[in-house]
Amino acid sequence: MMNTSEAEKLLYREARLMDEHQYDEWLSLWTKDAFYWVPCNHQQDEFEDTASIIYDRRTRLKDRVARLKSGDVLAQDPKPPMRRVLSNVEIDGGKGDEIVTSSNFVLVQARGTSQIIWCGRSIHTLRSEDGTLRIAKKKVLLVNSEQEMPTLQFLI
Repeated sequence: MMNTSEAEKLLYREARLMDEHQYDEWLSLWTKDAFYWVPCNHQQDEFEDTASIIYDRRTRLKDRVARLKSGDVLAQDPKPPMRRVLSNVEIDGGKGDEIVTSSNFVLVQARGTSQIIWCGRSIHTLRSEDGTLRIAKKKVLLVNSEQEMPTLQFLI
C-alpha cells in the first residue's frame, strides 16, 4: 500500500506541471484508462448522462493538451502565469493497488490586468502501475461550480 508521502509528491508534481504549462509531462502522470471530471455541482455522484463543466477520458485529455500546445487558444497566448497551493492532503481509502486522496487547492491565474482566483477540493484515485504511481481518476469540486464563471482554458 502506498503512503501519504508518495501521494503528496505526485499531487505536488501534478500542480507544478499544470502551473508551468508542461502539458506532456502532466499527461504522462495519468493511466491509460484515466478520466478527469469537474461536475457542475457538489451533489453530482454520477458523471454519465449529466452535464459537467469538464468530463474527459484519456483520449480527450490528449486532445486538450494538443490544443493548449497549438497556440490556438487565445486566452493562453501568452501563457498566463498561474500558481496553486495544495493543502489538507488526506488518504481517504483505497484497496489493492489504488488509493483515494482528497486535497484543497487555491489557484491564482493572472489574465490581462486582473487576477482570477479558483479554489476547491480535488479527489484523486491514484494507482501503482509497474512501480510508478499514476492518476487514474480526478474529480475537482470547484467552490463556485454553481455560479457563472469565466471559461476554463487551462488545466484545473
